[in-house]
Amino acid sequence: MAMKLFNLIVWISLILTIPISSFSQEDRIAQVAIDTFRANVRLPKGAEIKFIEKKESQIQDFYSIKLLIELPEKEIPAIVYVDKNGEKVILGNLIIRGENITAKEAGPSRLKKIEMGSLELDKSPFLGNKGAKVTIVEFSNFQCPYCMESWLRISELMKKYPEELKYVFKHFPFQPQGKTFELSEIAAAAQELGHGAFWIVHDFFFTKEGQDTTRLEKGVIKVRIEQLLKEKGYDLANFQAALETGSAKKRVLEDMALANRYRMTSTPTKIINGDMIVGLSQNNVIERYLGK
Repeated sequence: MAMKLFNLIVWISLILTIPISSFSQEDRIAQVAIDTFRANVRLPKGAEIKFIEKKESQIQDFYSIKLLIELPEKEIPAIVYVDKNGEKVILGNLIIRGENITAKEAGPSRLKKIEMGSLELDKSPFLGNKGAKVTIVEFSNFQCPYCMESWLRISELMKKYPEELKYVFKHFPFQPQGKTFELSEIAAAAQELGHGAFWIVHDFFFTKEGQDTTRLEKGVIKVRIEQLLKEKGYDLANFQAALETGSAKKRVLEDMALANRYRMTSTPTKIINGDMIVGLSQNNVIERYLGK
């Protein structure tokens, strides 16, 4: 590859020769960049790659192809260099006089914004101030130890900032059957008695005793939940009806459909004022939204 190399450093992690395809020249260059990136870069599940632009590169006889890697929670720009014949590809950083040209052309990553109104918040149980400065929507399930840890951290913050936080729970048991789904269905049935009943079940499941109980058969779990609700003075007729008629199942499926719409793949996944954050997060992450 001939290049004018005065004061030029190119770090090349990969140079490949690509067979010429039947695409038009314009489309083929972009497709070569996408295919090579996908084949040689390990991408998280659910990632999508989009072509953004093609322009002349500072590498002689190469184009600079800008791609956007779309993950569930963020968008990451990337640059791939493809020669004008579409036969050679460079994956790596181009550095000139100490400046990372590749990083400059790509630009920064950014969190993906989600319209909070699209999350159907009124259908879900919540805690805190309805008009709070910060709303946390958490997609969770009751057999996920990280979800339990996430709830314990958030509950501390709810006590610390009761007027500034609103917490909304969404079910995400991954599959529409199995034990994890059954637990969500039982909790959703309790919601038919009111939000207070839901939080009794939620808080119980996220205790050591509750976690031990979740490993038992569905019938045994259901009996234990009924005992808890009776002790708090709830009439169980609507709870039973929600399980028998399928209305509880419908609630869970609606939450799962939302999670799938935004390509969520793990729990806990939080949406904080429109920003998606996957996995456990430290309390100071949420406090930053409060300006603390």
